[in-house]
Amino acid sequence: MQTATGRDVVLKMLDLATDIAHWNKKYTTKTVLLQKLDELGLTSHQVEVLGFLYANPGLDTVSQLAAEMFISKGSLSLMISKLQHGGFVEKNAARGEDDGRKVYINLTKKGKEAVEHIRETMVENASVAFDDMDEEKRTLFYTKAKELQELFHTGGWKEKKKN
Repeated sequence: MQTATGRDVVLKMLDLATDIAHWNKKYTTKTVLLQKLDELGLTSHQVEVLGFLYANPGLDTVSQLAAEMFISKGSLSLMISKLQHGGFVEKNAARGEDDGRKVYINLTKKGKEAVEHIRETMVENASVAFDDMDEEKRTLFYTKAKELQELFHTGGWKEKKKN
């Protein structure tokens, strides 16, 4: 097995991010999906916010969301206001221990259904890319993707240095 430096890993991750972005545009943003977004009255950026809220229910303040999504608080606040007006999210007042300045954002039933509908449309469109793949290769790809996702979710790349 070839050894790799931290630099090598970062360069490979950047290449992978580019490849995934290209794959995503090719297979999941087809006309069918764009029509669904238009039917719902949503932009792709608004769907990204809804999807992030859906996948990360614990991140529910504008500050947390802006920091995690690398979006300015002002831009995110404007998007959230539009999503609230459309009935996709709701803003809730500060909780007991807060000083009243935080506003909590939650998906509404309509917001959850929109995300689930869009995800299903994406899956239907994109799964063809893997349906024709050899079963063994598809299973290996799935297993490695799960391992990579687990590393991201657990911070498994942050190994402690030995003394």
